[in-house]
Amino acid sequence: MTAHRASLAPSRLRTLVQGGVLVFVAVGLTQTWLIDGLAVPYQVAGGSMAGTLLGVHRNVVCGDCGCPFACGTEVLPAAARAVCLNCGYADNDLESLPDVGGDYVLIDRTAFSARAPRRWEIVAFRQSSQADKILVKRVVGLPGELVEIRRGDVYADGHIARKNLAQQRALAVLVHDARFSPTREPTPPRHWRAERSNSRWSAAGGRFTHAAGPKNEPADWLAYHHGRRQVGTNAGVSNQSLESPVTDLSAYNPSQPRREEDVHAVADLLLSFRLSDVSGRGTFCIRITDGRDHFEARLEFDGGQPRCRVFRNDSPLPDAAGKVFPASGQRLVEVSLVDQQFLLALDGQAVLAWPYEQTEPPGTRPSCPLAIGVQGLGATVCDLRVYRDVYYTDPIGLRGSRRGERPVRLGAGQYYLLGDNSPVSEDSRTWPQGAVDAKLLLGKPLLAIPPARLSLGTWWRFQVPNPAGIRYIQ
Repeated sequence: MTAHRASLAPSRLRTLVQGGVLVFVAVGLTQTWLIDGLAVPYQVAGGSMAGTLLGVHRNVVCGDCGCPFACGTEVLPAAARAVCLNCGYADNDLESLPDVGGDYVLIDRTAFSARAPRRWEIVAFRQSSQADKILVKRVVGLPGELVEIRRGDVYADGHIARKNLAQQRALAVLVHDARFSPTREPTPPRHWRAERSNSRWSAAGGRFTHAAGPKNEPADWLAYHHGRRQVGTNAGVSNQSLESPVTDLSAYNPSQPRREEDVHAVADLLLSFRLSDVSGRGTFCIRITDGRDHFEARLEFDGGQPRCRVFRNDSPLPDAAGKVFPASGQRLVEVSLVDQQFLLALDGQAVLAWPYEQTEPPGTRPSCPLAIGVQGLGATVCDLRVYRDVYYTDPIGLRGSRRGERPVRLGAGQYYLLGDNSPVSEDSRTWPQGAVDAKLLLGKPLLAIPPARLSLGTWWRFQVPNPAGIRYIQ
């Protein structure tokens, strides 16, 4: 699970949390269904919605960098190993780890009684061919729309379907977390590297500190280099790292090998970090590119109220000219280039959302798509993470058919639904009927909670919902 996905929105659910936990516990102990009530408890079985909702899986802690991640257990091969996508270490043991049950989910049956489902919202519904089976997917196409998938993105009536900040967070897939660094020899190059030899950047324990310098000096850039760690002759021994674009590979799918031609470069990225200890006068810069368009956000600290400016391909965006943002001791900064939209957010509030159109096919995806830079300031950056958006493609079994990219015209009361774990999800791309009728919708999943393992004596071991992990489903 990503850090963004773990948050709980208390405003809407405060009165439901305590009751929901009790329902979860009852479900964990009895596995009963409350189909005729207002709430339906449900336990996720498969991995089609990972990492928003996890099915049966095994929790892995990377044996090199220590980064935790989950792996699905469907059709695991013998002596299975898991690859850590944070550092590339390929010899993480899966065989000795215990299975963990899927997330418990509480479904609100009243959610769509007064309104229709919205795009990017998760819904629960009954399978048309098996009415007693409940499935959970995400809405991407609405009634009456012509829906198609182009180069991993969803298009409705010929226009790309964009996401706001909350929706980007909900679908964000963690690519790199700077808090976790590999230690096994030979260690690969660090992902974040200074662009000049006399850089003022220093790194320790996942924190990056920049010493203040002259205001008129050139920007001191710390650039993100994505790479694929190469495995040597001995299992798990990595001897080099080759730079490459971010791809749609998922650590959750160790049992689903991908041919090289089925791996897609992903340019839709989100950068998140916390900025603190800003001192002096100068500018903090964030650079992001998809290989064709280049954006640079400049946060200017000049003694008064901080301001920001944004440039696209070196030309200033008028909507962000000198926009003021509040001063604070530590601020969460998020910058994304997702769905042909540049987005800058500070402390969870969008400062600028700038949609743009790409009339030409994308160019080569860069291996160095992100950078942060400082001009004159002293500053500290921590919790530095890189995420990618979901890349929708043909699922395993349909590779090369491009069936998932064929336009689909939805009828009245029909919805196009996709799973977040696109390579393995069975959804509107694969179902014979394609779209799902509104009459099959059961409700909206509200709360999710992971299971906890309990032991009573030597022989009795079982899993029940763990209230400490309860979270709101976006």
